[in-house]
Amino acid sequence: MSGRMLAEVEVFGPRSCKVQPHADDEWSVSTVSRSKASSDADRVIEEFTLSGGDEPPSALRDDHSTVEHVFEHDKRHIFQLSRAADQGCVCERIEAAGCVVQDFSADTESLVVTFLVDDVPTLREIVEDLKSEGETVKLRRLLEDTASETDRPVVFDRAKLTSRQREVLSRAHEMGYFQHPRGATAGDVADALDISTSTFTEHLAAAQRKLLDDLLDSC
Repeated sequence: MSGRMLAEVEVFGPRSCKVQPHADDEWSVSTVSRSKASSDADRVIEEFTLSGGDEPPSALRDDHSTVEHVFEHDKRHIFQLSRAADQGCVCERIEAAGCVVQDFSADTESLVVTFLVDDVPTLREIVEDLKSEGETVKLRRLLEDTASETDRPVVFDRAKLTSRQREVLSRAHEMGYFQHPRGATAGDVADALDISTSTFTEHLAAAQRKLLDDLLDSC
């Protein structure tokens, strides 16, 4: 591929994110921004928005919360937290590779980050860097700039997938597992397939790895 690409990466149960844990069953994180603390160069200030619920979000209900509620409008609550600058989060690791985060969202299971990337090798480096920190990463989308498209189709070899892997992917897609916020959890899809959650995630990970190999080999 030539030209810049728009990548959408999902990180499950992120270990380094201080924002995602504040999402709950009703409230998801819809935006996040960061800046250096003016009074302390060793601190980073993060602001994030919780939206989507009817009852006050858990961050408001928790008397021991480490975040400060700073603004409310139209069922959207903005919170602010302070953390050590050396606690590199998912977004900061992506930005360290020279990319700018375009969009961020998170629910109870994962966070999704969208960013522009110059080429596939850089994207590979980002994914490997996140994995080296113990993160579980999935590439959800990869879009090429239409001004530089070569019209070369990406061919997925369905024969690489077992019948069970195709069934798992199909049911997960039908139930909205790949939407964000999710239409169904991993447990919901596993129940529908009458398998354990761990078996579902194993089949899903194997299928996604095969499809991703085809996608990146076509670039």
